[in-house]
Amino acid sequence: MKTLRIAAVIVSLSIPACYDFDFPLDPKPQVPVDARVVGTWRCLSAEASADEGAATLRVERRSEMISHWTFETPSSDGTPDQGEFDVHGSAIGGGALLNARDVGDGDLGKWSFVRYTLLIPDVLRIQIVDDQPFLKVKDSASDLRQAVEQRVGDPAIYKDFCVCVRVKPSPEPSPSPSR
Repeated sequence: MKTLRIAAVIVSLSIPACYDFDFPLDPKPQVPVDARVVGTWRCLSAEASADEGAATLRVERRSEMISHWTFETPSSDGTPDQGEFDVHGSAIGGGALLNARDVGDGDLGKWSFVRYTLLIPDVLRIQIVDDQPFLKVKDSASDLRQAVEQRVGDPAIYKDFCVCVRVKPSPEPSPSPSR
């Protein structure tokens, strides 16, 4: 199985788990985009080495219910590697999980399920649902949703992915004095 492209973008090391699902928890968005997450973030992978650089996450609202996430990190040759995801929320177990679909290559890719927590208003923790606990139900959308809903409160199904700090907007440049 291929690992989630986000992981390849954020970390230069390969993460040995898979986070891919063939379908979302819900095909249609159920939860509005959280305005607190929209913006630009600098992120460190949960698996980062001491000398690894930070990635940039940009979250843009596409509509009230759909957002677009772009992860960018410099590659070894200095050019940016980028992963792009269309994201919508599912109401599940009294909370929400995000359905993230890889759209970076122009082809529709696999889905990943994402949980985030704002630790404080400008610090974002992102976790991904591991597919290993759900291998027996991965082939049925309804069975998968039911299985995830039953375990949504179980910390064992989540893998820490990254922690991000909001990028402060650049101040507007002062107008040049007229002569």
